[in-house]
Amino acid sequence: MGEIKSTLDLVFEKTRNLTLSDEEKLSLAREKLDKKVQGLCNRYLDNFFPVSRLKDEMEKIASNDRERAYSFLKKYLFVHFDLDSDNSLIVSALSEVASCDITSLKNLQKEYNSEKKGTKKAFTEKSLLALQESGVSGSAVVVNLDNIPERNEFLKSLRKRYQERLKTIENN
Repeated sequence: MGEIKSTLDLVFEKTRNLTLSDEEKLSLAREKLDKKVQGLCNRYLDNFFPVSRLKDEMEKIASNDRERAYSFLKKYLFVHFDLDSDNSLIVSALSEVASCDITSLKNLQKEYNSEKKGTKKAFTEKSLLALQESGVSGSAVVVNLDNIPERNEFLKSLRKRYQERLKTIENN
């Protein structure tokens, strides 16, 4: 009577002589390194450990993969850089771990915040004047800037313009 084989046994039997090419092995190693660095970056940005530990973990990576690992780290940090958020963790990691010059990044953030603040002030004043002309005034009047389509469009174009500048900083 014949032996009944499991599906797993059949799969192993069929794939026994298959091997990965050098290119496939290299691709899998890169993918594994990429996922490792992405995981480190995510845990760091989620405040699971300080920048010193991120630096230590990056130093533990094999020396022949280290340059690629730092490239992946830099890429992931820039992906998470948001002009409308606090980027102190990202800036710290870029400076202390990836050894990047962050001067242009800090200047970009300052310029963006300054221009955004100026826009808020200008739209607030314009809206208050329009309300006064229509007879609405007083110390309790507050402008809802989110309901001004022109401001929202301007902020969208402002973000887009600064995101393009961020890409040029990332590529340097």
